[in-house]
Amino acid sequence: MSFFRRLALTASYVTCLPIYKLNLEESDDMLSGLSKYLPSVGLLIGICLFLGAKVLEVVHAPYLVQGVVLTVLWFVFTSGLHLDGLMDAADGIFSHQSPARMLEIMQDPRVGNFGVIVGILLLLSKFSALSSLGGNALFASLFLIPAFARLAEVYAIGKFNYLREQGKGKIWHDTTDYPRDLWMSAFLPVACTIGVLYKINSLVFLAVPAATLLGGIVCARWLNKKLGGHTGDTYGATVEVAEAAGLLVSAIVQCAHF
Repeated sequence: MSFFRRLALTASYVTCLPIYKLNLEESDDMLSGLSKYLPSVGLLIGICLFLGAKVLEVVHAPYLVQGVVLTVLWFVFTSGLHLDGLMDAADGIFSHQSPARMLEIMQDPRVGNFGVIVGILLLLSKFSALSSLGGNALFASLFLIPAFARLAEVYAIGKFNYLREQGKGKIWHDTTDYPRDLWMSAFLPVACTIGVLYKINSLVFLAVPAATLLGGIVCARWLNKKLGGHTGDTYGATVEVAEAAGLLVSAIVQCAHF
């Protein structure tokens, strides 16, 4: 299967973009070795968000409206997959039970208090940051943050043990060649970062992808320490925390820089 077909398959699985027809009966085999394409999918998400931001700019939408629309679009493009994982992980982690009990709680389809609280705080963080961004900072953030958040996800997938005997995340973990796939998946986001920094002519915005990646790595390591490994839910949590970290730093950088 070619690079573009595998990229389309990965995008169709983790986003709402209908660019590849999934065969759910063969999905486990089809998902083999696809984790390294996740940062490239992040770039596709970033392009979609950037186009949405351009439309808002054309219609002169107020900043608060911009924040709401972009937050909703970010959720829609990923079908809420990562936010759902974050909320499930929060219910388990903040229950203060044993790791085994935490995993049981995370499997419960019902959302608990901690999941709701963390989900709301995450959305508020994204909304507040997106409402305060504009110009080059918004361009750099929307284009780069989804990619580097998923680079942190590749780190979590390859670096740490997978805790469940079954699950879609297991095939991603088992077929990831770490650290080789991590370095391979970093090439395109890094190249795009160089292009973005050249376009906006400001190295200060290098802090945005750096904060995104660092936030995801710290989250992934902390979750591993709490649980002894990762699950599909914690992969989603890693992405969401990384994105929020990148957006908040971007808002701070824009304020300080201008």
